[in-house]
Amino acid sequence: MAETAITTVLAKVAELVAWEAAVLLEVGDDVRLLRDKLEWLHTFIRDADRRRRRRDDEFVAVWVRQTRDVAFEAEDALDDFLHRAARRHRQATPLAAVLPSCAAAAWPPRCAGQVALRHGLSGRIRQIRKRLDEISANRAAYNIEHTPSPAWATHPSAAAATALAAWDDLEEYTVGFDKYSNMLKEQLIDDAVTGRAIVSIVGESSIGKTTLGRKVYQSPEVRNHFEIRTWTVLPPKCRPADVLRDIYRQASSQLRRSPSSQQSVDDGCGGDAAVTACRPSGKDVGNMLFRNLTGRRYLVVVDGSIAASDWNSLRASLPDEGNGSRVVLITDMAGLEVVAYAAGPMHSRIELERLSPENTYEVFRRRVFGHGGDCPRQHRSRYYQKIFQITRGLPLSIVVLAGVLRFKELPAEWDEVMSQLVTAREPSSKNGNSRRIMSLAFDDLPHHLKSCFLYFAAMRESATVDAQRLVRLWVAEGFVRPRRGSTMEEVGQGYLKELISRCMVQLVDKDEFGVVQTVVVHDRLHAFAQDEAQEASFIESHDSTDVLAPATVRRLAVQNSSERYVHLSNALPKLRSVVCDLVDGRNGGGGGKCIQCTDLGFLHASKFLRVIDIHGLELKKLPNEIGSMIHIRYLGLQCGQLEKLPPSVSNLVNLQSLILKGRNAGHVLDVTAAFWRIATLRHVVAPFALPKVLGDLHSLQTLHGVQHLCWDTRRGGGGGNPLGTSTNLRSLELSGLHAKHAAALTAALESLDMLVHLMLDGESLPSTVFTIPSLRRLQSLKLRGSMDSPEGPGGGHDDDEATADDGVVRYIRPNLTRLSMWSTMVGQKFVDMLGELPSLAELTLMVAAFDGERLEFRDGRFRSLQKLKLGLPELEEWTVRAGAMASLARLTLFGCLKMRMLPEALAGIPELEEVVLYRMPIMVERIKKHGGEDHHKVKHVPVIQTIW
Repeated sequence: MAETAITTVLAKVAELVAWEAAVLLEVGDDVRLLRDKLEWLHTFIRDADRRRRRRDDEFVAVWVRQTRDVAFEAEDALDDFLHRAARRHRQATPLAAVLPSCAAAAWPPRCAGQVALRHGLSGRIRQIRKRLDEISANRAAYNIEHTPSPAWATHPSAAAATALAAWDDLEEYTVGFDKYSNMLKEQLIDDAVTGRAIVSIVGESSIGKTTLGRKVYQSPEVRNHFEIRTWTVLPPKCRPADVLRDIYRQASSQLRRSPSSQQSVDDGCGGDAAVTACRPSGKDVGNMLFRNLTGRRYLVVVDGSIAASDWNSLRASLPDEGNGSRVVLITDMAGLEVVAYAAGPMHSRIELERLSPENTYEVFRRRVFGHGGDCPRQHRSRYYQKIFQITRGLPLSIVVLAGVLRFKELPAEWDEVMSQLVTAREPSSKNGNSRRIMSLAFDDLPHHLKSCFLYFAAMRESATVDAQRLVRLWVAEGFVRPRRGSTMEEVGQGYLKELISRCMVQLVDKDEFGVVQTVVVHDRLHAFAQDEAQEASFIESHDSTDVLAPATVRRLAVQNSSERYVHLSNALPKLRSVVCDLVDGRNGGGGGKCIQCTDLGFLHASKFLRVIDIHGLELKKLPNEIGSMIHIRYLGLQCGQLEKLPPSVSNLVNLQSLILKGRNAGHVLDVTAAFWRIATLRHVVAPFALPKVLGDLHSLQTLHGVQHLCWDTRRGGGGGNPLGTSTNLRSLELSGLHAKHAAALTAALESLDMLVHLMLDGESLPSTVFTIPSLRRLQSLKLRGSMDSPEGPGGGHDDDEATADDGVVRYIRPNLTRLSMWSTMVGQKFVDMLGELPSLAELTLMVAAFDGERLEFRDGRFRSLQKLKLGLPELEEWTVRAGAMASLARLTLFGCLKMRMLPEALAGIPELEEVVLYRMPIMVERIKKHGGEDHHKVKHVPVIQTIW
């Protein structure tokens, strides 16, 4: 659509207008006149885009397309000017003198080359303005009238007259699904059917099949009944081996891997290495899955359409031992062939129907007003009827319409919206207003959110999207507007929350502080985004190699599930972004094999690139030409065993995010010292060795996967503060620590008062990490390695002094919410100190984290603790005193083979919802309902899982 194209150009023009006068000499007036012309067009194009989507006027469609093409031409002219200017500046100036952005480069205004550049830009802008004038004249000649947007569309953030549900109070309510839910539970846990039975959930798209399945899948009855549960979403054109591999990965994570593996560095460089052991080769995956499931009652859910031949491959890998295992197939009506073809015991299919008028209104009410709110009584009856008339009981249509009306004033704007949809409804259409409701919801988005939503077209269908990665991409693309008092990432989080609140995006997970972790887009909305992005030339999405018009592609999304080789050899001169998800991240390619590509030669001609985000290519090095792509803001590679980076990467003077992940755990990549002087850096996740001192990196927020091999290790802190200029760091992960690094590390931490996440890994870790006053904002702490003071910072004092020190933590670490420890070898006094942390909600103590055979949680300690994971093989006795961990909701014990019994205090914790025992056969016997000595301690717990 033309609106997003003009928005992008206006943002770029604003950047140019902010340049120094010397740079804009003889060009500034032309740039400003272009901006004025585009701003006027912007006011007209929104209405024209809406009419173009309705396809009620071919003249409008032509006008929109021509306007968009001219906007693209303007963007090309400005980017070409930036590129040439920066290249000349780099040739004339040593890299050390490069300013934070090429846009601020102050080069001599009278140099012949620079004058020619300015004249060239000025000429192109005049031609573009002339074309815009012609397009405007055509609008008048063909009577393309401007219809002002209705009031409800011009004020998308108007406050509703009644109280609304919170942005995250959008639970997938299964209103009207009670009978289906009961049927599904009965079929899953029916002891009368002992064979491996097939359970099917069918219905039209958007009817709520996945929502129903998820609710039952996560119910206490089902979680208690099955030892192994897996849920696999089938992407389009997936291969049978990938389906098996995903099921195998999930099953293995429940059988073999410690819960601590999920606590591995989420944003670090060794994540892939940590799970390599769970990846079988393609030929063996079926046999290994069969062996893992043998002897266990399992539940396998397959969400999506699967071919009958692929079903054969899956069925052969699932043992049938008469123990009540189940396979659930969630599919639309087209998938009934497989349901009918499936051999073996089969329950009657559960076929979902649309919601009744009463349940339609109930879903709508909860989405708009929250669980206890409702529409004012005087308006309720007419909206009750209209909502069902518009949506016809289709759940997706209901929630999307609710997302629009949440931001409208009641009743005036509600009536305008509904009258438009009621008038437009096509009675003959099976889906009624479904597509039109999505179009209206999209039209109602503010300018900046339209680009953010369309960006989901670059993501894999039905796949969960990492919110942190998504927001960084938005920032690099220029979609996020600066806001005083907030970082760009915080503003981007706000954008994502608004999309969630508008029901365009579904929230999957958020942390204790309300930060969105993962999201997903419904497949119907994803298809709408892809259609709209394709129509507007916003993103070209391909699942193979057929880039239809390489000379015009501006953003390319490649999603390949069915092939192992990708060849993209055509030049892409207009390309701004390339997002490749060539192997599903859940599977990781299996056996360490990624899709292969000879090189990134197709990028060499793409001098305007801003974003490179590639998952799944087998790359060992980047081409040296990468350094000439000075527009790059985001460089993300999850590509096997990347062995080296070219020195030219230091030329990327606009780089914001460098994300390098692979299976080369422990391998440190070399990078020049000049890289650490790129002042625009915001996020670095890469296996680099830090220099003694970083450059002026005031924008740096994330530093993960790095080692400080070059830090000054002189005693007394003679080396100074190596991170002294990076005072805005929010997240830091360091490895390779030794005792000799203590002084430099302490100096660094003392200056990082914005830090919220810290991970330290090494042979010796300073216990002062709990007492450095500057880390008051710290929320998450991970420690891997021996503490230099096992009894805590006050370990050298007598008992009275140590007790006093315990209380200090309460005030110095008021926000510490998550703490994970491995190999720290701390003593009981250290644990007592941890018990004083006022906000600690999640504690993980894994192998060798505690040095002792008896662990005690003393009276009143750990008052905020909700999740506890203990993996201490040497632990024999665990005592919990009265009032300790009174808020505990989930307890996980892993491999505590010497533990004699569970604490008696567990019986008095009413909030305890789940107990998970990994590899603890003796304890499993002790908690059995009949004759178990510890059964009375956990009989009130709804979910008890035992995994061997």
